[in-house]
Amino acid sequence: MTNHAAFRLFTLWAHLSLLAVGPTAWAQPDSEPAPAVLLKQIEHLSELLRDPYANWYQEATMVQQVAVPGGAPLALVVFTLEGFGGANGHSQYFAVFSPEEGRDGNVHYTLLDVLPIAGRGWRGVWELNARVSRAQDSYATDIHLDALAVGEDDAPNFPSVPVTLHLRLKDGRLQELTRR
Repeated sequence: MTNHAAFRLFTLWAHLSLLAVGPTAWAQPDSEPAPAVLLKQIEHLSELLRDPYANWYQEATMVQQVAVPGGAPLALVVFTLEGFGGANGHSQYFAVFSPEEGRDGNVHYTLLDVLPIAGRGWRGVWELNARVSRAQDSYATDIHLDALAVGEDDAPNFPSVPVTLHLRLKDGRLQELTRR
């Protein structure tokens, strides 16, 4: 058996194992617990992005708070909406929030931008382990996410090809730099 075939077999086994233990297994186990006020913002955002059939899959929401070198802290979020058009499809979105402390001492999360980054038959982000750096022009923040893309032999919900998503946050807008 070649290394590639062994890797594909292991990937299939891992995905089937996740399906066997139920939907909460899709959530990143090491993900930071999301503050309730941030979850409320994600819920509002999900309502704006969904159609009449889709639902926010809260258990699969992943949050990572990051300190940007030479910049303000950010809250990075990957969340999933399922059931578009009443079908078995899903889409993953990447949102960036700016946490700011209000006069009352409570933290408020302001949405900077949101971008669809994955979905059925395309690719998936299984773990939020973003790497953040300042862009060369220093007015932008580069964000790198690990994902799996659907290969030519993959079923739509079982991507197996490792890829890195390259995103840039500049002037409050997200842009994907990854070639599709």
